Amino acid sequence: MLSQTQIKHIARNLQQRIFKIPVGVIGGYHGGNLGDMALGKSVIDRLSAHHIRSGLQTIYNLEKWPLTPKAIVGGGAVGYADSLIRVARRYKSNYKNVALLGVDFNEESYPQECLDLIKNAAFVSGRSKAQADRLKEITGREVVYNHPDIAFSLINDYCAAQRSGKNTQVKKKMLVNVVPLYANLKDGVINSVERYRSERPELYENFDRMHQSYKKVVRDLVEDALQQGYTVETIPFTPVDREYAIHILQGLPVQHNTYHPDTEKMIKYMGTADWVVATRFHTTIFALKLGVKLSPIAYATKNERMLAELGINRSAYLSTTDLANGVTAKLAPFIADSGKIAAWENETVRSIDLCINALGHK
Repeated sequence: MLSQTQIKHIARNLQQRIFKIPVGVIGGYHGGNLGDMALGKSVIDRLSAHHIRSGLQTIYNLEKWPLTPKAIVGGGAVGYADSLIRVARRYKSNYKNVALLGVDFNEESYPQECLDLIKNAAFVSGRSKAQADRLKEITGREVVYNHPDIAFSLINDYCAAQRSGKNTQVKKKMLVNVVPLYANLKDGVINSVERYRSERPELYENFDRMHQSYKKVVRDLVEDALQQGYTVETIPFTPVDREYAIHILQGLPVQHNTYHPDTEKMIKYMGTADWVVATRFHTTIFALKLGVKLSPIAYATKNERMLAELGINRSAYLSTTDLANGVTAKLAPFIADSGKIAAWENETVRSIDLCINALGHK
């Protein structure tokens, strides 16, 4: 039986075949990861503000989607050769009709087709200056932009009101997002994912210690909140997040919410809490935008890089390397500087608009 997520995925495809759209927004939009859907919504919302019709297309099976005159590859970890080559072949000889917006380019090397796409696309940007500089070097492209993650552009008026304290719906509630760090969870057993052996060897070698430390840190935070009179709920950004939360928080009076891929619904729900424990990248972004108390666990280097660029004190968060080394320090929650968050929100809106204009839309 098809899940609701799969049904919506198929419906998007059928709708685009019936009602032709001028711009395809291409990315990891299968519906199984709320963070990916946030990236897509960021682009769709700005296109709508420009009165441009568009639709989400999934990069992993791009050949099954209707060909659109123009395309925006909309952010995130889709800058791998096997993904970009699908775009390159679809828009071959028409690279000026493609924009690569806020994409992570993490490959050590790219085939020539991908390099040609990056060099000749209408617009190219990444989530770090280092990546932008490297792309200039390997492609000869003169202008490659960099900016914060495009999800910072989402419902900024609402988030600004939250940060200013104008919303009175906030309760003494902790929301917790946990991730099975570089692992699969099956029948209550956590197993490491083999492909991370070379990508993050220090974590792979200390896999059990990392998970033991993670469990202790999260349970300590939850128990502290419960003692302070908080209600505690978990907020999954993928279906497996919920399974893992049930696994590591067993025995504690915690409500485990069901996964859904609705970005705006999640941000507004997070706005009803005043303390968030965030592991996933976009859970952390939403908490930063909302101005809630935040206890982040930086499971990926992109999380660490973002927090460092915001000027967050290193002692305010733990990395997966810390956990692998057995660090289980208690995390005192903090609230990020509202001015810096507002600046990042404005910068991402400008960057998306610049991308849209580069494709020939005003």
